[in-house]
Amino acid sequence: MDYCLQVAWYPGMEAITNQSNFIFSPMSLRAGLALLAVGTQGPTLRQLLTFLGSENTHHLDAATARLLTNVSTWPQLSFAAGIFVDRTLFLAPEFVSSAVSAHYAVARSVDFKNQPAAATAEMNAFVEQATAGRIRNLLSDGAVHGDTKVVLANGMHFKATWARRFDPSNTVRDNFYRRNGEPVRVPFLSDAGMHYAESFDAPGLGFKVLQCFYKMVGRDGKLDPKAPCFCMLIFLPHRDDGLRDLLRLAVTEPDFVMRCAPRREQAVCPCKVPKFKFSFTFDAVTALWQLGLSAPFADGADLSRMVSNMPREGIYVSAVRQTCAVEVDEEGTTAVAAIPTYSPPVRPPPPPMRFVADHPFMFAIVEYEKAEVLFLGHVMDPSKDD
Repeated sequence: MDYCLQVAWYPGMEAITNQSNFIFSPMSLRAGLALLAVGTQGPTLRQLLTFLGSENTHHLDAATARLLTNVSTWPQLSFAAGIFVDRTLFLAPEFVSSAVSAHYAVARSVDFKNQPAAATAEMNAFVEQATAGRIRNLLSDGAVHGDTKVVLANGMHFKATWARRFDPSNTVRDNFYRRNGEPVRVPFLSDAGMHYAESFDAPGLGFKVLQCFYKMVGRDGKLDPKAPCFCMLIFLPHRDDGLRDLLRLAVTEPDFVMRCAPRREQAVCPCKVPKFKFSFTFDAVTALWQLGLSAPFADGADLSRMVSNMPREGIYVSAVRQTCAVEVDEEGTTAVAAIPTYSPPVRPPPPPMRFVADHPFMFAIVEYEKAEVLFLGHVMDPSKDD
């Protein structure tokens, strides 16, 4: 297995402590590390292959190509990935070619040494352009300096419309209770009725899951039953302080998210989820170190397939920056797209479930058919755009 999802534990826990909203894309990180692997050899490459769950570079390249080919056809996603090296280094032509053709990325030289601020602006401009302006300021001022040699930057933005429309006239303002119990008035989407939902009463941690499907559309924006099936899973712990335990399960059990996807509809009343819109930026290097992937980020890193004039003191990757953005609002249509249906055993319907996400909750955005977790995040305060 690959360990990309486990990276979420470290920034996610820090965000919970700081009462901040959080979103992370294991898929985006996987694509970025696969690009980095193209430029490595020896122990550095072996560490990356182990972390990404690949037997060899051919296996990794094939898996990455399949993933990114799919991503490039999904209109709901904007994706950007690039490796930037200091201008004193010469990028190997084979690495540049592979980055463009197989990894849908760029490999560029920038002037970290003499103009770090200008280099930061250039990297930010690339990501902003690649995501059609949806992700801005991936790197903050001071994120790079004159000694920086290599930066891996990637970002992903998701925006889709609901298969089942939330009627704006049903949106109501109500209290959301932060982790410290303090209330904040925010707008809630409201739609009582039949939903894919389920309640889990695990020992020590009970939670409910609400599944909301997105419209299945092609590149032309029209409904297409053959298009990818995306959905959002909202995990609401019974306890106000249960978010930490939910995150632990999500990152330590690879199938936890999809295992909890509800398999049948039931009456949900009331059904209220707050509107939220935010982005989250972090440097994954510390988390990767703690998970055992250290070789690319330390002295002795072997990036000899990335540059052709390796300096005597060597080079290593200084930062792995990721920004993700998400927005949840009423947007949708009264037309219901094709979504998976099930034929469970005939049995009496359960009593109506109450689902009111008025305290911190976790969410995941997944591609349903491939069981691919695109994003994992949590909402601590929907009034903040972070």
